[in-house]
Amino acid sequence: MEYQLPRLTKMWTHLERQAGGKVKGMGEKQIEVDKRILRTQIGVLKKELESVRKHRKQYRNRRFSVPVPVVSLVGYTNAGKSTLLNQLTGANVLSEDRLFATLDPTTRRVQMKNGSEFLLTDTVGFIQKLPTTLVAAFRATLEEISESSLLVHVVDISHPLAEQQIDAVEKVLAELDVSEIPKLMVWNKVDKVTDPEKIKLEAERREDIVCISALTGEGLLEFCNAVQEKLKDSMVPVEALVPFNKGELLSTIHQVGMVEKTEYTENGTFVKAFVPLRFARLLTPMRQLCKS
Repeated sequence: MEYQLPRLTKMWTHLERQAGGKVKGMGEKQIEVDKRILRTQIGVLKKELESVRKHRKQYRNRRFSVPVPVVSLVGYTNAGKSTLLNQLTGANVLSEDRLFATLDPTTRRVQMKNGSEFLLTDTVGFIQKLPTTLVAAFRATLEEISESSLLVHVVDISHPLAEQQIDAVEKVLAELDVSEIPKLMVWNKVDKVTDPEKIKLEAERREDIVCISALTGEGLLEFCNAVQEKLKDSMVPVEALVPFNKGELLSTIHQVGMVEKTEYTENGTFVKAFVPLRFARLLTPMRQLCKS
């Protein structure tokens, strides 16, 4: 609508002015009426977007209270982010071979084989030369990215313009000011390329790249392992003595962290692990107990 507003000229030449009564004068031009209607609709939509932004912020605050790492899928539109989410979580998110099939972020829990887990968020796809007004319209959706522990950049490696798409996504991420969040690049749709082995060798040569096929499920185990290793970088090492009556804390450490050592003593369970920073703060009293 903001794009259309200044481009309404000469659309209503057959309705140049609204006719008033005989003593009312020429009246208002039809184009002015249309612009006023558009401006009113833009105002209504902006209020709705603000409501969505507040609503999603409440969701994020609730998630923040539970110390589970959040992993966001970002990438060019139609790169296969929703298909990857569906394959990993069994979600029934719409995934189609078209632009902007995803317009609303979806978050699902991913359970690893070793018992740890993380939240996976599917976000709206990017395009080249994304208009600033459209970035503003998607801001409520894109704010999910800024709260992430890890960004997974999904690339359609079978696309002939894959490199340009990567640059376009990096440019939008720079605008969102999320450069400090760790990133993992995923080359998707390796089943569609002419020489998959060559692509996999190229990925091994570079760092922080995983080759997968979200459609067939190829490489998903390697993807989960890579995510876990990346999340480990954003965690802090802790040593704590968990009392026997705090069994739920021990269970949470196994879910949200990476346990390296567990030892049962007379006073409780000694745990050496990597956990998210905000969860490490909850364990502070037990860490001091461990030192004493």
